[in-house]
Amino acid sequence: MPNKNFLNNPQTYSLDGIISSKEGQSQSCYLTKATIDRGVWTDINPLNQKLPMFVMQLVIVTSVTRLLLVIAKPLRQPPFVAEFLAGLLIGPSVTSHISGLQKFISDTIFATPRLMMMETVASLGLNYHVFFLGLEMDITAVTRVGRKALSIGISGSLFSFIVGAAFYIFGVPQYLQNYKMGFLYWGVVLSVTGIQPVGDLLVRHKLLQSEFGRVAMSSALVNGVISWLLLLISSAITCSKQLFFVSLLMAVLLAVFFCFVVRPAILWVIKETQEGEEFSESTVCVILTTVLFCGLLTDVCGLSSFYGAFMFGLIIPKDVLGDRFLTVLQGFVSDLLLPLFYCSVGMRTHVDSSTIHDKNDWTLMLQVTFLSFLPKLITTLAVSYFYKIPFREGIALGVLMNAKGILAPMALNWGYDHLALNRQGYTMMILPIALMTVVASPILGYLYKPTKHFLPSKHRTLQKLRPDAELRLLACIHELQTVPGIITLLEVSNATKRSPIFLFAVQLIRLAKHTTALLIEHGPGGFGSQSSRSFDGQTDQVIAAFEKLEEANNMFSVQPLTAMSDYGSMHEDVCSIAEDKRVTLILLPFHKRQTIHNQMEDVNPAYKDMNDNILANAPCSVGILVDRGIGISFRKEDDNDDGTIRVCMIYIGGDDDREALTYAWRMAGHPRATLTVIQFSASESAASNIEPHDFAQDGGKVASATVDIATEKQLDADFISDFRQKSVEKEKVTYLEKESNNGAETVSIIKSLAESYDLFVVGRGLGMSSPLKSGLDDWSDFPELGSIGDLLISSDFPSTTSVLVVQQHVEKNPKKGRQSSSITSRGHKR
Repeated sequence: MPNKNFLNNPQTYSLDGIISSKEGQSQSCYLTKATIDRGVWTDINPLNQKLPMFVMQLVIVTSVTRLLLVIAKPLRQPPFVAEFLAGLLIGPSVTSHISGLQKFISDTIFATPRLMMMETVASLGLNYHVFFLGLEMDITAVTRVGRKALSIGISGSLFSFIVGAAFYIFGVPQYLQNYKMGFLYWGVVLSVTGIQPVGDLLVRHKLLQSEFGRVAMSSALVNGVISWLLLLISSAITCSKQLFFVSLLMAVLLAVFFCFVVRPAILWVIKETQEGEEFSESTVCVILTTVLFCGLLTDVCGLSSFYGAFMFGLIIPKDVLGDRFLTVLQGFVSDLLLPLFYCSVGMRTHVDSSTIHDKNDWTLMLQVTFLSFLPKLITTLAVSYFYKIPFREGIALGVLMNAKGILAPMALNWGYDHLALNRQGYTMMILPIALMTVVASPILGYLYKPTKHFLPSKHRTLQKLRPDAELRLLACIHELQTVPGIITLLEVSNATKRSPIFLFAVQLIRLAKHTTALLIEHGPGGFGSQSSRSFDGQTDQVIAAFEKLEEANNMFSVQPLTAMSDYGSMHEDVCSIAEDKRVTLILLPFHKRQTIHNQMEDVNPAYKDMNDNILANAPCSVGILVDRGIGISFRKEDDNDDGTIRVCMIYIGGDDDREALTYAWRMAGHPRATLTVIQFSASESAASNIEPHDFAQDGGKVASATVDIATEKQLDADFISDFRQKSVEKEKVTYLEKESNNGAETVSIIKSLAESYDLFVVGRGLGMSSPLKSGLDDWSDFPELGSIGDLLISSDFPSTTSVLVVQQHVEKNPKKGRQSSSITSRGHKR
């Protein structure tokens, strides 16, 4: 069906077309001719044909958008800003003021008759983009947001809608009021807060995992739901005033159909698919086709086709499409098709004499821009005052709530196409949308100064933790295979009534670059609170494993979390959670996994980079677990084996070894664990060769450290002496001393013990070049494990025993007289 008001352009072009009018509404009809392209070797210009012209448009739009994305990234602007500005730059607002560009761009490439195909493809891309928005949104999360976020979201949306609608009715000139329904769309646009731009801004300012970021994201989610409902009502009124209630009733019936017919059908398909088996291409194809069919249904009901695509995205599980397929498809839609939509927005925006007639119009536009900021800023400050949020943070939150997303131009386009807005009303609201989102980033960076800083914790290391204090651990989970080893290690960690364990089980989920990073803190029921959107069988098993751990020992408390972000920023999520939750130790799975042939294979190279970044930036101690069947002997209880786990701690010296021994000592308290501590000491001739080592010269990602040898030696002596006094009456604890002259002798001694233990606990050993490890660093493949840890998992080592490598946290500026270490810096990149 032809556009009712194609671009609302007073200059109506036609390609062998017919122009007619009916009841004051202009319609443009175009006669399509079949053409045969013989290439540039004939006198026919290929650009006079639709497909070559569309390809040219696509190349120009994509090139300008990618260029602006490169510029916007260092300025901490969300992609929405670059895409939006690209549309405005290509549109007549800019090109009409440059004669050369106007002739080539506006009058030739993007002439009105040549926009039909581009707008059609843009609508297709927008439908899929809205489908992905629904796919990423957990609508049930609205029921779990806090009161602050709920108050900010509801009050900001409704008050902004009222102010925008009232200003359109009472504050605009008569020539705008001729379009009576325009007040609905001005109200909707002012009420919108873009979830994706807000998430992007928080990620770029490293605030996503802060309390401020959680309130902002929850508020944006509430606002997003309300904005969709307001746009649904507005579009129903605009389409058919007489059948308004019929349209809304049909929308409700469709929602019921999606929830109680389509969703169970998809769940049945998932149930029939074997666990671990990917969905077939035909299944994915059916789902993508259904997106368009759902859009057709809502369009037939008198509503926008985007509602059908959005609702369908809400009710299907994200796992259906598969991570790889979803990434590729989202990239295709966001990078190639979506910029066409922003280009069509730019084509409709005219900042020139045809829209801005005189000084009064410019004044009106400034008033609209200023007014657009106020409603959400006022409501956010009011809520902030009520909940005692600091004033500066309240302003920053109010500015962030004004960041617009794609829903705002979608609403204006809908009103424009259905004659609720004319060109002036459209343009005067488009520009504030761009401005509000552009200024959000610099204002946020300037205003937001967190007032709630975490005080330097006395429990950042195991060594400083009081014997009667709660041990707070954070375990990172990438996939199901890492769970058994981590759970066994947690069980051996000896949670008691005197020193219980509080575990933060963080499931790390990689998101595509086009999705918004999120942190979900689950309530009662663990991961299961998200089961309405998660249908992954592996996730269910992870849930069951940690629930069983908590049920089996009431000295354990488990708080499940889900951190969804890109691999490049995942370490920031982990470190932020650790700081926020006052964690003492972060447990990481090693990036390699043992195969059935006892070889180590890469699980995902990105895990190594993440582990390196966490080691360099963690606000607490870190442990890397190389699981090679740690739970086998611990689970096995028969006539020949009592299920005891044999732990060996290799002590050479340094703060990392002291931290590792502290953890091993805690394990020794478990009734089914034995501990052997082997201290290596250098012979007199070898000890004279010990020199300080500065890791800063090594480069790479390891943190820098400088060690005072005499101080370290005394600290080690005092620590071992204290340990021996405590363990003298412990039958399950054995202390051995081994003397070595060089690294080769150390390796030989350790290899002789290979088959005697189930778990080796070692320190990373950062900071000292010891003759006991001479030559080992040169052959080390995994610096994150240290030279001893690397030896224990090497193919030359005679056993496949599990290994836990511990790095102690050291503050940047330790106080004078600090007893745990003399290291002056660990190179934190905060």
